[in-house]
Amino acid sequence: MKTVVIVGTYKGVLVLRSKAKAQEWDAGEFLFKGWSVTCSARDTGGRYYLGVTHEVYGTTIVLSDDLENWRQIEQGPAYDGKSEGNADHMLVARQASNVRQVDQIWKLLCVGKRIYAGVSEAGLFYSDDRGESWHGVDGLNSYQGRDTWEAGFGGLCVHSLLFDANNPARMWCGISAAGVFRTDDGGDTWQKKNDGVYSPSPGFCVHSLAHDPANADLIYRQDHNGMYLSRNGGDQWTYIQDGLPIGSAQDQACVFGFTCEMDQKSNSVFVLPLEGDSYRFPHEGKLKVFRTRDEGQTWEALSTGLPQQHAFVNVLRGAMSVDGHHPCGVYFGTTSGTVYASADCGDSWNSLVRELPRIQSVEAYSV
Repeated sequence: MKTVVIVGTYKGVLVLRSKAKAQEWDAGEFLFKGWSVTCSARDTGGRYYLGVTHEVYGTTIVLSDDLENWRQIEQGPAYDGKSEGNADHMLVARQASNVRQVDQIWKLLCVGKRIYAGVSEAGLFYSDDRGESWHGVDGLNSYQGRDTWEAGFGGLCVHSLLFDANNPARMWCGISAAGVFRTDDGGDTWQKKNDGVYSPSPGFCVHSLAHDPANADLIYRQDHNGMYLSRNGGDQWTYIQDGLPIGSAQDQACVFGFTCEMDQKSNSVFVLPLEGDSYRFPHEGKLKVFRTRDEGQTWEALSTGLPQQHAFVNVLRGAMSVDGHHPCGVYFGTTSGTVYASADCGDSWNSLVRELPRIQSVEAYSV
């Protein structure tokens, strides 16, 4: 099995292809120069999707069936142009209008024949025709309490999506900075799922979520103010921070970080703690990934091959992925433009490419 890794950056996208499972790589052409690429996905038919944004031309989705020929869809996810937007988000997004708009696509997720798009200003859309047309999930987009949602540093966005492989009506989304929401009826209604999570403000700034869709009730949650686990689908959360380096966020001692990723075959969960929300770089400038294989009871530091001095970089929420091989390949990209890879479930690392623009997303696909 080979791997395709799609690296989305602030100024374009790079497609990396392995020759022999994460050992040798061909680097393709750097595409969509000048466009911000925030996420990617692949459906069961092998079609690839990119969420892209341009300061002048706006936000849309492009797709390809061969990773070489790309086309822009005619109409991407969009609001009706009548609803008032969130004032804090509009300041972050530098919008002149007070109408709710789709200004970024933060997450694409394929579930069977349906593809979902999590966007900012925070909302959820779906397509049942392989990305050609999009429809809003009204239960979330018109959520009664959304006027109380707070925008995070990156705006008010739906950035994490999980689904239940055993119950297609059940789904979760992470919204910065409103927290985690779950639907049990296919998106018609949504419930807040933040009990047990510390927050010094009314909002809950979840950074990323991970789980195994076949064991959907067990969810890992990297928050602004700590690392959490739920065993009941988000109804209750508990800290799983023992063994992780403690930093600070909003004057609280906690595990701060952005990314969280799970390999389903090995039951391994990977996180990358940072020194705190005021610094947003690894502790002591030493780049380390941490792994748990026992649901957060113990964590081990994985640093072989990673820089252990002067690594003052950030790793954003969408910038880590696993490829599903056995042992799994793990990939992450930094804000300084380096992609690191491990072919042995994180035990050792090497750099695949350097000097890219700021990396916003990394997605790995087994082919």
